[in-house]
Amino acid sequence: MKIYSLIDEFSSLYPCVFTLGVFDGVHIGHQKIIKNLIFRSKKKYCPVLLTFHPHPKEILNSNKNFLYLNTLSERIYNLKKTGIEHLIIHPFTINFSKLRTKDFLKKILHPKYRIQKIITGYDSHIGRNRDNSYEELKKLSYNYGIKVYQVSPLKLSERIVSSTHIRESLLLGDIQWANQALGYLYTLSGYVIPGKGIGRMINFPTANLKVESKKLIPKKGVYAVKIYYLNNMYLGMLNIGNNPTIESKNKEIKIEVHIFDFFENIYGKKIDILMIHIIREEKKFNSIQELKEQICIDKINIKKFFSREKKS
Repeated sequence: MKIYSLIDEFSSLYPCVFTLGVFDGVHIGHQKIIKNLIFRSKKKYCPVLLTFHPHPKEILNSNKNFLYLNTLSERIYNLKKTGIEHLIIHPFTINFSKLRTKDFLKKILHPKYRIQKIITGYDSHIGRNRDNSYEELKKLSYNYGIKVYQVSPLKLSERIVSSTHIRESLLLGDIQWANQALGYLYTLSGYVIPGKGIGRMINFPTANLKVESKKLIPKKGVYAVKIYYLNNMYLGMLNIGNNPTIESKNKEIKIEVHIFDFFENIYGKKIDILMIHIIREEKKFNSIQELKEQICIDKINIKKFFSREKKS
């Protein structure tokens, strides 16, 4: 896969089939669009995917708290797995957002890309103020001999698969639906940093993870997880929260993972935590001893969960 950091960096000797969007999460709905893109290229055309960074919502709504399903490097990795040949990651700016669809087609797509076909999702909008729907885009594209194809939405459990619905599910702790919609296990990646040693103090040593600030963190609670480290996969339990039993005034969200049957020092090392299942929500206990007893129960429940999963 070839990657371009600006629209102007790309050029092709062959006519192109084109799609564009943020593709945050590269979920199964996105994958359906990309499969359609590659299918309609049929080795005769050049398949091109244009994505943007930052997310338009972060720029247009001044939403500084906007959270991503994928970091940019994760998005690139997931897009690469789809088999797309050309990936353009164009900076999304206020000025770019003001470009009208008509001008986008006339001045950029048509002359530079020699676009033959455009593939859009069910809710795609192109151009200033997102005011050009599929039907309007189809009419505009007709003037340039461009065919437009719309890909229908995918549904899981009567819900449309979308980045927004996946974010909502993760914040509600519905990891199973989110993972199915993504087509892979939601992952928190980062480097292990020193903590306060609370886990070790109660006989459950944990690795404290530092993730990118714009990455969406699922609902507070205890989770069954898998940990990928140095080409090996381990089982473990993850706590997301602010330790209300021990640090009642601390509002900082911490990501702490206890890796089963693992005794290495991994400070400063990168690990990937694959989210599997929520065991319980975060709770404040009356004492550290009560917390310790609950963690023992959590560990037993998680091991039972993985044992059942293995048998099934």
